[in-house]
Amino acid sequence: MEIYGGILSPYVARVILVARHKGIKHKLITPEGGIKTPEFLKMNPLGKIPTIKDGKTVLFESAVIVDYLDAKSKKNRVIPAKASDAAKARLIAQVVAEYVQTPTLALLRQRDPAKRDAKIVEDKLAEVNKALDVVEKLLSGKSWAAGTKFTIADAYAVPCIFYMDIVLPSFGAADSAGGRKKLKKYIAKVRKDKLTAPLLAEMTEALKNFRARR
Repeated sequence: MEIYGGILSPYVARVILVARHKGIKHKLITPEGGIKTPEFLKMNPLGKIPTIKDGKTVLFESAVIVDYLDAKSKKNRVIPAKASDAAKARLIAQVVAEYVQTPTLALLRQRDPAKRDAKIVEDKLAEVNKALDVVEKLLSGKSWAAGTKFTIADAYAVPCIFYMDIVLPSFGAADSAGGRKKLKKYIAKVRKDKLTAPLLAEMTEALKNFRARR
């Protein structure tokens, strides 16, 4: 299976995590010439990443791809079989994606104090903190976000934590958890886990290389 995109994209990173967790062989490919070339647009008319090609199957949108990968292999399911467990995992994933990651990425563009819009910073920090309070309540407090097993919740949360670690200290936060006990424990876990720690390290290296080219 071919995954088109870059690992610094949290949307690509969540797909990579799921593929690795499920043991699905894959290759990460940077689209030659970018994502607006005629060749790439034939695969994905929206010109977005991630896009995957698995034999004759071509898919885009990370949520759809994650569902496809989970259905493709019954090994290490990321969407629990029990309806209530699946809903809990999806809820955490959705809250992270929509209400933590979105304002965090907006704050990424406000890190330079000389170019900072104080109103945007105030609003987005409030959004992040409100959402993290919700995440704190939703976290299982066990080994993974939604329970004892890696789920879609973790696939979404880990790449988001990478950006939280970059962004939030720029605005005075002592750490990404902000005093939230379950979140602090969870962040410490994913920084060391054999599945998630390598991805975070790869994202860190990719960011270092990106900055070196600028």
